[in-house]
Amino acid sequence: MEPNNNDDTNLPTNLEDALNCIKSLRETNSHLEAKNHALSVRIAFLQKKNTAVQANLGAPSHHRAAELVLSSTKPTEKFVDDGKTQLSRSQLQQIIKLTFDNTTAADVKHFVLGHPLLSQKVTGLVRALCTSAERGISEDEVEDRQRKFGKNEIPMEPQTSILVLMWEALQDPTLIFLCFAAIVSLVIGVFVEKDPMGWLEGTAILTAVVVVVLVGSINDYQKESQFRSLNAKKDDMTVTVVRDGQKKEMSCHNLVVGDILLLGTGDIVTCDGYAIGPNDLQINEKMLTGETVNKRKGEYEIDGDRVVKSPVLFAGTQVQDGQGKVLVLAVGTATYQGTMQQKMDEADAEHSRSILQQKLDDMTSYITNAGAAFAVVTVLILCFRMYIGFHQGLCCKESWDHAVHWSELLSFLISGVTIFVVAVPEGLPLAVTIALAFSVKKMLKDQNLVRHLTACETMGGATTICSDKTGTLTTSKMTVVKVFCDGSVSTMESLKLSPILKKLLCDAAVVNTMSKTNLRASSKGKEPDYLGNDTECGLLVMANKLGANGKAIDYDSEDQEYKRIRREFPEDMEGRKQFTFSSDRKRMSTRVKIGPGKYRVFCKGAAEMVVELCTNKYNMDGSVEPMSDKARKEVEAVINQFADEALRTICLAVKDVNVEIDDVEEAEKNLTMIGLVGIEDPVREEVPLAIKRCREAGIIVRMVTGDNMKTAAAIAKKCGIIDKEEEGNVIDGKTFRERVAPGDVLDQHEFDKVWPKLRVMGRSTPLDKHLLVSGIQASKIGVSQTVAVTGDGTNDAPALKKADVGFAMGVQGTDVAKNASDIIIMDDNFASIVKAVMWGRCVYDNICRFLQFQLTVNITAIVVACVGSAVLTSSPLTAIQMLWVNLIMDSFASLALATEDPSERLLQRKPYPRNRAVLSKIMMKNMILHALWQLVILAVLIFAVGDVCQPHQQLCDCSKSLLSDLTGYWGSKPFHVPSGRPKSYDFASTAAAGACPPVFDPADKKTFEKKRGKVVPLRSPEYCHHSKGSASDTTQHYTMIFNVFVLMQLFNEINSRKIHNEWNVFSGIFNNYLFIFIVLGTMAAQVALIEVPGLNTAFGCQSLTPDQWLVCVLLGFSTIPFNFIVRLVPSELFPGS
Repeated sequence: MEPNNNDDTNLPTNLEDALNCIKSLRETNSHLEAKNHALSVRIAFLQKKNTAVQANLGAPSHHRAAELVLSSTKPTEKFVDDGKTQLSRSQLQQIIKLTFDNTTAADVKHFVLGHPLLSQKVTGLVRALCTSAERGISEDEVEDRQRKFGKNEIPMEPQTSILVLMWEALQDPTLIFLCFAAIVSLVIGVFVEKDPMGWLEGTAILTAVVVVVLVGSINDYQKESQFRSLNAKKDDMTVTVVRDGQKKEMSCHNLVVGDILLLGTGDIVTCDGYAIGPNDLQINEKMLTGETVNKRKGEYEIDGDRVVKSPVLFAGTQVQDGQGKVLVLAVGTATYQGTMQQKMDEADAEHSRSILQQKLDDMTSYITNAGAAFAVVTVLILCFRMYIGFHQGLCCKESWDHAVHWSELLSFLISGVTIFVVAVPEGLPLAVTIALAFSVKKMLKDQNLVRHLTACETMGGATTICSDKTGTLTTSKMTVVKVFCDGSVSTMESLKLSPILKKLLCDAAVVNTMSKTNLRASSKGKEPDYLGNDTECGLLVMANKLGANGKAIDYDSEDQEYKRIRREFPEDMEGRKQFTFSSDRKRMSTRVKIGPGKYRVFCKGAAEMVVELCTNKYNMDGSVEPMSDKARKEVEAVINQFADEALRTICLAVKDVNVEIDDVEEAEKNLTMIGLVGIEDPVREEVPLAIKRCREAGIIVRMVTGDNMKTAAAIAKKCGIIDKEEEGNVIDGKTFRERVAPGDVLDQHEFDKVWPKLRVMGRSTPLDKHLLVSGIQASKIGVSQTVAVTGDGTNDAPALKKADVGFAMGVQGTDVAKNASDIIIMDDNFASIVKAVMWGRCVYDNICRFLQFQLTVNITAIVVACVGSAVLTSSPLTAIQMLWVNLIMDSFASLALATEDPSERLLQRKPYPRNRAVLSKIMMKNMILHALWQLVILAVLIFAVGDVCQPHQQLCDCSKSLLSDLTGYWGSKPFHVPSGRPKSYDFASTAAAGACPPVFDPADKKTFEKKRGKVVPLRSPEYCHHSKGSASDTTQHYTMIFNVFVLMQLFNEINSRKIHNEWNVFSGIFNNYLFIFIVLGTMAAQVALIEVPGLNTAFGCQSLTPDQWLVCVLLGFSTIPFNFIVRLVPSELFPGS
């Protein structure tokens, strides 16, 4: 090495280019001047400490020397966010996506290793990101890196305020219409009619709207708050990084691109990164890909067609075993997990009203138009009658009187508005809200946390469930399910071993596990929580069960079998040596000392590899015999059998020696086979029955997983999703993608050829699931599909959001998955999804029950209002009486009918088609026929009851009605009451015709009479006002009409409990105490309205006699027996779906 005589630092000549580099950096960026001294110190350090490296380089070129200095001095070269020299955020995202999407050996070779940076392995990335694998970045670079690459946070959308939720609830078309109707009612009642009670109806309608808005928005707000509180504590984690050459602990939110992250067993990966340096990291990626096999990390290592190691780690995954360093490549929204969030946001933008809401909107629009038509026709009829009256010179129509006839025209318009308002099902929004809110609280007891209310009823129409496998259909815990010893295959429950063989099996399983792999008592059930490697935990559970001999296991106790074995063979015991696992050997072994000069080698590994090393085998009684060819073939057959069942097969073997063997090959020779264990992520016990119930309910379950095809098909058979593999029912994700979405664009025509038979998709990517859901929803073949998606991993999030209903797992689900879901299954139990289906159908039926009841009321009320206005010139039911029926009574009815609990019978019918109207033929039949029956009874009461009396005439002298002489049970005549109809109608159509007082004419003595010397006209100025009838007139006649109308609705409420043509309407009625309470309470309130003085006056009623009450109750009850006649009428004769 020669000194440079032109430089004060006396640096060697082979570092000349490095000095020129420093000079260049000083000239181009003044910010680097403060770093020049540090660079010089670093160069001097290299001169003294790295002479060996320089000697190996021989006489390197100036270019090579400059490269060495630059790579060595990166930790002290300040990162500058100049946008020119460093990789961009999008470029890093492309690298991550490239490695995630290409996982097969062929794709890695073709697409990944050809990438300019990835071909240089970690060196290129370290250089491009201006960091150091040894020293990391410096603290003063953090802010610049955060500005360029972003912070390590995926910001959650701010919680929607209660006011915004209320405003959104008000966008419901029905509520908008109700608000309009209420304003019209208020304007007419207060400013036009100037009625002291004119404000009442409009105010009551607005009150109902406010209740609906408050109940819905508060419920949504509370559920979202509950969801956020569940996830808040999981958001922040402490990580260890290397900065400025020092290890530092900090919040994961402070990670930046270029950091060197240190990971160990059990850590959650909080960023996307590149494994650097030697490590033994094994990563569990099932939350991202669905695969249960741990992925080894390191520079790409390919063995034939298998990728043994891959370098990129992804946020949201977990270190199952090992330790290592990771170069941070992406943080926050730039991670692969962050892109899933973006997919969710896209789905949010496409979010529309629920299926039932859309159906109810259509129905409300139809009813609104029909009500408007009825109102217009009624007003025209009234105007036409007025014209005929003037033409014929009828009573009060002899000539135009501004004071009378303008008011009469206004009353016609008011009648039209009344009919329009009566047509609207005011209680429907409240019924929907109550049904959903009630169900949400009940569903929580069934382990369903509903985040979005409308998801309840949507689930009732689900025709397809696209389910994840790991953690949803399976337990997500590797478990030993079969054991082969001495020619016999047994389940864990039926396994019987000799004491010698049992001890050897347990020892071999436990000794070859890491000490950090442990079991912990679970708060969720009797099975323990796993800590560490899943497969090793499965072996520990096996040892515990064998050691417990059928007794209950306390997983908090130190007396567990695996802990006893670990105490017998501690890691620091004399003579113990571990031969670690390697991908070449596919096994690991441990030597332990069992006595003076005696050692035992336990071996555990891939069955086909370990069996080849076995020359002997244990018999069931603990004796040993040579491994014959027959025995070897038998073992091979069992290995193949286990493989067909998608079991991971491990062979446990042992060898006793008299010397300390340190050579792994020597230690693993001439082993004695103890047995084979078949391990799997077992299907949840309740899943096969749940899927069977789904099939019976007309729901197809499709499994979408990242596992290989063989495992996916085997699990699907165990679940009952498929009986056997057939062409088209099992497909791999790549084939599916290439066939239905060439160029990443969905080909719906081709998709429609694939999806009807598809039941299992293996090796799928996150976007495959999203593609499947989108295609099924868009398909036009067969019945329109309603798609539910279940999942627990980040990979499921886009599909969860896209689906009509998304289910996330509450225990093992990631935050991203939960945030994307509509319903969270709190116990991760697929059977809870079946309960959600049952609740969904129950909600739908409950809303239909109320709808059938409400529309029957409305049909009857609108016809009574139309006929009353057109024929009698005023409705027999006053505004306040209609208010009681349409709002107060209906609101209680919604509470009664919308709170029926679900039954198993709901799963014995097919789901409602997505495009089917909400009103079925049976509902239309019930509504039309019951309304017709009620109208017949009301018509008789209106027109065949009520004696016509002249002013000041006694009742006994009045013209009798058709039913006037009928005698009641208590001897009175319930129908012998004065008419409540308008006088103009009674005088024109009864024996009293012609009794209309003449118009006052001072010259005609027939038009007046003299009282005390004063002229008193026979027709008073108020006569023509009162001849139309008045709301202030209270009669027993109209009170009976009102009472019968209410009681018929009350008894029809019992009929409305059944909407599928059932005969027994009382079935299950005593299981719903709320229903009974509301019916009895409404009946009591009705009695009070009629009999309590003052209150009855306010409602335009008079007290009734016992006979009149008996008649009213019998007429009301008549709807119950009439319902049996309705059941006999064919539903096909009526419109509806």
